Amino acid sequence: MLEYYRFKQISELYEKGQQEAARLQLAELQRRYVALCDENLSCKTQIQEFEDILYLARNLFFDGEFYWLVTGSIKQGPFCPECYNRDGVLMRLAGEPDDRQCPFCRTPYAARPAYREAAMGAEGQSVHEGPRGPAPAKAPVRGKVIPFQRH
Repeated sequence: MLEYYRFKQISELYEKGQQEAARLQLAELQRRYVALCDENLSCKTQIQEFEDILYLARNLFFDGEFYWLVTGSIKQGPFCPECYNRDGVLMRLAGEPDDRQCPFCRTPYAARPAYREAAMGAEGQSVHEGPRGPAPAKAPVRGKVIPFQRH
């Protein structure tokens, strides 16, 4: 803790003509001030890291295949489960849904057979087919992607 009363003592030393003693005490106060500023910066950085971890804990979801980051109504991803589970890194997968690959670890993610079967109905019809034939094609729903920013 910085002792503010020492500034008054230093001022009094200068007034008494004891410049060398005042200069030494002032130099010590400056060293302590710099150390406190460094500690303060370190604490702020650590708090920001904890806030980032808390944010991920609240907004990162695993759907059984990929990780997704959800902020409000925006769904970002998919992110590589290998990189996240191994290193805690959110690495966005590249490619189309049937042929994705992690640009960092190069793990390929082709469409999984279990997901294809889940999309088929009991008689082998696509879930998108009704009793009168295929349902009208819908445009894919795409969320807005926002890049990560550090404050």
